[in-house]
Amino acid sequence: MAHVRENDLTEGLSGKFGRKFVFKQLRGKTIVARTSKPTTKESALQRENRNRFKKASAYAKAMMLIPEKKTYYWVMAKELKFPNAYTAALSDYMRKPVIEETNVVTEDSTLVVKVRAIKKDYRMKAIKVVALGQDNAIIEEAETVKDCGWWHYRFRKEKETIHRINVVVQDEVGNVLSREIVV
Repeated sequence: MAHVRENDLTEGLSGKFGRKFVFKQLRGKTIVARTSKPTTKESALQRENRNRFKKASAYAKAMMLIPEKKTYYWVMAKELKFPNAYTAALSDYMRKPVIEETNVVTEDSTLVVKVRAIKKDYRMKAIKVVALGQDNAIIEEAETVKDCGWWHYRFRKEKETIHRINVVVQDEVGNVLSREIVV
């Protein structure tokens, strides 16, 4: 990679030159480099990561068009020491929520489910719980309430009718994670 200095002919130039050279602009400087060889083989994981990054980029671009979201991501960019709001939005999309812990306790013959779920540096949207009966029919479904770092919900149905509980975690971006608890 070569740096072009004090050359009026190539200053500010960018793009492909012939088949072997590429002019790039990097931090206000003109750089000349050889063209990269195109990749011929791509693994399934590489393809999946490329598609995920493409979706993250589309999400970040869309968030920059919504003033409230752009402001939120500027604040996050400053907190996380990112260069701009776009990068913060990209990071938000790429990070997935994590269910750290789930507890199910019995109080007054009803079940109370407590969930500790986080997403590093960003906010969660909702955590839903779904109570299923023995025949996998939905008995009760509701959003949890956050209190002191735990999201919790008290079921209205009797403990004996509930056989499984599905915990569904969703972040602001739309990433979804679920965990099943057998009662």
